[in-house]
Amino acid sequence: MPSPSCCPRCRDQSPQLISVSPVPGCWTVHACRVCLYSWRSTEPSQVTDADLYPAAFRIESDDIPSFPVMPPVPDLRGPTPSQEP
Repeated sequence: MPSPSCCPRCRDQSPQLISVSPVPGCWTVHACRVCLYSWRSTEPSQVTDADLYPAAFRIESDDIPSFPVMPPVPDLRGPTPSQEP
């Protein structure tokens, strides 16, 4: 199973192999250290091939530091008894 030459999303040239199938040759999982995108080798070409990855979802690695920080997800369970007034 060939290793990808670049990340499909940001085109960084050093994607990492992070996991392999317990059944030899079945699938691999790769990840990008730059944009944190990860993909399995068995996914469609639009997900695994940088030339086919949708342009609307591509990112430039130079833009990553300016991305907004995601706000924390609020606790949906409500206050605990010790937090009630």
